[in-house]
Amino acid sequence: MADFQPILSQGYGYGFAVGIGAAFALLMAILTRILSRFMGQVQNSERFSTASRNVNSGLIASSTVSAWTWPATLLSSGAWSYTHGISGGFLYGVGGTVQITLFLFLAIQIKLKAPTAHTVSECFAIRFGTAGHWVYLCYCICTNVLISSLLLLGGSQGFAAATGMHVVAASFLLPLGVMAYTALGGLKATFISDWIHTVIIYIILIVTSYTVYCTSSLIGSPSKMYDLLKEVEEVFPSASGQSYLSFHDSEMLFLTWSVMLGGLSSVFGDPGYSQRAIASDAKSVFQGYLMGGLCWWVIPMSLGSSAGLACRALLLNPSFVTYPNPLSAAEIDSGMPVIYGMYMIFGTSGAAAGLLMLFMSVTSASSAELIAFSSVATYDVYRIYIKPDASGKELVRISHLAVFSFSMLMAVLSVVFNYIGVTVGWLLSFIGIILSPEVFAVTMMLFWPKMTKLSLLIGAPLGTLTGIGCWVGSTYVYGGHIVNKDTLMVSKATFIGNIAALFSAPIYIVIISLLKPDTHPFDLNLLGKDIKMADDYDQEEEEAIHVSEKDKKVLKKQSIFSIAVNFFILLLVYVMVACVLFGVKKDFSKSSFVAFIVVCLIWVVLAAIYIIVLPLYQGRHSLMFVLKHLVRFRIPDHPMNYTERHASEHPHVLDGDIETSSIEAVSYVHESKT
Repeated sequence: MADFQPILSQGYGYGFAVGIGAAFALLMAILTRILSRFMGQVQNSERFSTASRNVNSGLIASSTVSAWTWPATLLSSGAWSYTHGISGGFLYGVGGTVQITLFLFLAIQIKLKAPTAHTVSECFAIRFGTAGHWVYLCYCICTNVLISSLLLLGGSQGFAAATGMHVVAASFLLPLGVMAYTALGGLKATFISDWIHTVIIYIILIVTSYTVYCTSSLIGSPSKMYDLLKEVEEVFPSASGQSYLSFHDSEMLFLTWSVMLGGLSSVFGDPGYSQRAIASDAKSVFQGYLMGGLCWWVIPMSLGSSAGLACRALLLNPSFVTYPNPLSAAEIDSGMPVIYGMYMIFGTSGAAAGLLMLFMSVTSASSAELIAFSSVATYDVYRIYIKPDASGKELVRISHLAVFSFSMLMAVLSVVFNYIGVTVGWLLSFIGIILSPEVFAVTMMLFWPKMTKLSLLIGAPLGTLTGIGCWVGSTYVYGGHIVNKDTLMVSKATFIGNIAALFSAPIYIVIISLLKPDTHPFDLNLLGKDIKMADDYDQEEEEAIHVSEKDKKVLKKQSIFSIAVNFFILLLVYVMVACVLFGVKKDFSKSSFVAFIVVCLIWVVLAAIYIIVLPLYQGRHSLMFVLKHLVRFRIPDHPMNYTERHASEHPHVLDGDIETSSIEAVSYVHESKT
């Protein structure tokens, strides 16, 4: 594995992977039992896969943060900041946020046009038949598999580098607890565990950021950090840019755009993200995804600007881990700048806290991938092609089997990638080149009625081949006329490959659709009409699939708001601001750097308050009901029923409205079943 000494003992690695994993599995088992006995939320097939489709915006936001906080979020943002300086964490954060806010359009359309869907790929089956369904399923499952492997790859390499734990052991032990509580609790348990994981990550992040810039004896202020970066730059100058205090770094720009464009496929095509849109209450989609994206943005930005920059700034300190040498390429690839930075600030406890953050990111994001794959396997494969009339109990059983089998597949692929020498950065750049055509395939499926089945069957695979061809050809040009695993990571080549794969596919799809059009354009309102619920649904799930006319108007207005949000973040911040700062070719002044850090410190606190408090506030009535009975050691005679829970969480809705919408929902369900 790595050619450097771990700073923690193997006991930390095995203790976190086994001990904390088992504790979370036990906690989720208890919470699932409480939800059943106290709230009447019995685990049926719909609740397992869709969380009854009425999750509030607070949990959607925290779950979005959790699902997008990969090991790469923590480790790569720190490595980018260590290597490239102040621009690293910021550009990683804004690039990932753009992916989430762009997905807002799809999330809203899913609730508008297919409220009964369990997965987006079900809509492909309705619109394009078996052939079109399987083309998208191949992309969808490949995304699921590669992202899951990427999560475990980053986690296992980080655990191995920090503790000396064997990568094979880490790959198989890390998903063990996740597999248990995901199978026990389904998507609802995933949302709750996501919130807990996110709370822990924010607490560690706040303590780290404020200690680095306010109380640490080694740094203690933004001004001292500025001075230290200036000093270290003279001994270890930036290899790719002008300075660690400047945005003038072409390598960084090519890298961030490659990862952002490639990462679009991991959001648009990953069933884990559409699963949250499906699980969301119709009025909560916009706020949940938007605030989730903004709250996530500060995690890589703040961590990179604190632990990542601290690792670079303290290289000249005689007590530094690798003194008098900088970090090796193996240490950077393993994400050690974050762990080393926290170790220098806090000692062993800091390295352990960094490892705990890493564990939280691996398990929470893996849980989302597990439940997403189980939904695809259950509803897109088993119920469509094997047993269309499967009962709810059978669907739950298949979901459990899919969770178990997929967790083992994740572990095996992680081991394979480790042994062939694939790094997280390499895989991040590679994914988009292979999978980006699905971005416009799913977008046009939801928005363009003239898209044809033939255009999907030819256009998407042709886009992938175009991306691969441009990637390899560009590698030959920019990689010294050598094409191998290392030269394929040249930033210009990966950038060209991602661009070609992403934008060639819609061109092929449009041309083929116009050259050989269908007789009649598809009515997009039919996307969710033929999707049936299983036979074990309850009243809560009946009402959740009905989107009222009032909700539809709200969703359409939010689609327009999404355009404004993306215009601001993508064009103004990610393109204009980044390009202007690149063109300035000057270091930040000390006052500008201090202002940048102060904004980070304030932002991370506000984000933490929002993510931690809002879900508690929105679920306060249910929490009080449960706590009141738990304190008295008494199980309620009757669980809190759906009407009571709905009225407490939505006090502005009159009882008559609930009754009317429930009747409409029942009619809608039976109409779609027949």
